[in-house]
Amino acid sequence: RAIGGKADRLADAMRGQKKLQGCWGETVLANLLTAEGLVEGRDFDKESTLRDELGFALLGEESEKKMRPDFILHLPDNNDIVIDAKVSLSAFSDYVEAEDPEVRAGAARRNAEAVREQARRLARKGYERYLRPGRRMLDYVVMFVPNYPALQLAYNEDPSLWRDAYEHGVLITSEETLMPFLRMISIAWTHVDE
Repeated sequence: RAIGGKADRLADAMRGQKKLQGCWGETVLANLLTAEGLVEGRDFDKESTLRDELGFALLGEESEKKMRPDFILHLPDNNDIVIDAKVSLSAFSDYVEAEDPEVRAGAARRNAEAVREQARRLARKGYERYLRPGRRMLDYVVMFVPNYPALQLAYNEDPSLWRDAYEHGVLITSEETLMPFLRMISIAWTHVDE
């Protein structure tokens, strides 16, 4: 009972607290990168503030907040990829728990809209415009969604979601697709440089 009670409290906390959900997503992403043998500080930076040539923190044009992506992955030949973990569990949790078909359908729509809105916000940040001197950045930011079932539900509800995000400079990935996708980018960059 004690374990079940703790699990219920954790689920309630995860469902209602965006910061906690974000930390969980970043942890899943960090674990994936380190499981691939990547080392923080060498192969990637976590929550590193983007700075100009003089060392001043860059502010987003729209948000006026410091530009601080979750991760910047460093590939060979001075290439960088920005990866942001995006998590929204509320609508997906409602979908899983719903018994009424109408409530379930509404939760599925809200889940898809949450993923779409996260992609929109990420596209507006325009991380790719803030190159570090001597580095090349992918023209797209990678949006990592650590909940594959929620992402699949969003795609089922809104089949144009991935394409629309891509057209706005956001590549949506999950636990299953992130590493193969990053390998394809690395291979493509290698061939472009040859």
